[in-house]
Amino acid sequence: MEKEIIKHLFSSRSVGIFIHVNPDWDCFGSAMALRTELRGKGVKCDVFTDAPLSFHLNFMETDVIEYSEDSPAPDYDCYCMIDVNSADRIGGWGKFFQSKEDTVCIDHHIMQSCPARLSLVDPSRSAAGELVYELIAASGEKLTKQAAAYLYCAISSDTGSFRYASVTQRTLEIVIELMKTGIDTARLCSMLYERKTLKQLKLQGEAISRLKLYGGGKIGVAGIDRAVMEKYDAKKSDTEFLAQLPRILDGVIISAFFTQLENGDVRVNLRSDGDYNIEPVARLFGGGGHKKAAGCTIKGASFEEAEQMVVTELLKL
Repeated sequence: MEKEIIKHLFSSRSVGIFIHVNPDWDCFGSAMALRTELRGKGVKCDVFTDAPLSFHLNFMETDVIEYSEDSPAPDYDCYCMIDVNSADRIGGWGKFFQSKEDTVCIDHHIMQSCPARLSLVDPSRSAAGELVYELIAASGEKLTKQAAAYLYCAISSDTGSFRYASVTQRTLEIVIELMKTGIDTARLCSMLYERKTLKQLKLQGEAISRLKLYGGGKIGVAGIDRAVMEKYDAKKSDTEFLAQLPRILDGVIISAFFTQLENGDVRVNLRSDGDYNIEPVARLFGGGGHKKAAGCTIKGASFEEAEQMVVTELLKL
């Protein structure tokens, strides 16, 4: 399948790459790396996003095509989604993706059903960036320094700067190959992990003040409701870095971070440090992910109700 996807992508005249709503660095960096390599091969290629990109992605080139209600169907031979396991997750562009026959999916999340004609899905990989690297390497194309920088950010961010259990020997072998291109890893890490706005630091303080413990201190829960979001005129992207917050407390092995969205829905980020599989909990509420990192969005419930629903399930673990 890998060879078929490589041949298909690099021989197409045009490829449209779609990323999920509120993209993280793995999603965005993987897409931009593949775009860089395809363009270098002479393939017309663009990255499509549901909304303007957030602050944490803006230290490298962010030339993408944003969705609007009057956006026409993209005119590309092939559609490719990266780090996405459902067309619903690419927002407004999803209706076009679902109507296209020539589609590719590249992802490292557990998938119930494949949303594309061709797919490269491997949940054992630490990041989608690993899979994109493997495709580029197997294509015979020389990895450019720009693409390597995107992939380094993708893999580093999705592994918690190489701290998570998802890191394998192959992960580090790939990083070595990326570094051989001459990328400035110190600068990239500084931009990834050391940049915060004043608004984000204030949100962090609010989240810390709301930290709760359950299950004898083994479950840590924190969150930001609409009142706090409006107080600081914050967007969901301003809270992305807080997903790990409850987990840093000593003794916590399962964490949940809740963010109430503008429409009242509650986004939930789940993490596990032990042998507890939190993916089924996310799937119970319409989400998914990995054994130790998953998420979902709860609709039709208040912030407090959503928290209690999730905590009830986590306590069962």
